[in-house]
Amino acid sequence: MKSYPPELKANVVKEHVEKGVSCSQLSKTHNIPVRNIQKWVKKFRDSGENYSCFFNGSFNKNYIVSRGSKVPPVVYENAGVDLDEISRLCMEYPELAQTLQSLKDLENIQNIESFIH
Repeated sequence: MKSYPPELKANVVKEHVEKGVSCSQLSKTHNIPVRNIQKWVKKFRDSGENYSCFFNGSFNKNYIVSRGSKVPPVVYENAGVDLDEISRLCMEYPELAQTLQSLKDLENIQNIESFIH
């Protein structure tokens, strides 16, 4: 059984709920079985329409900022980065969480490329 990242689940449900895109169209667009999308929508509705239901357990404010990073969260805090605000924004705007992860992935790729050269 394939596992999907929580950011993707939240984005797909958001497209369905807020933009009115059908589950079958989302299935074709994202190459995800319709049944999975229907389960995610149900989970979202059962949670009181809270996107954080897609993140395992309670939403970890360090999940987006420090996951996969060697920089401890205290460095972000000392730099004036409000991790609680980032977490709130990522729950409210799932595409932000996906964008932040994409930027981290790009940074990891650049680090690997510089190591190779």
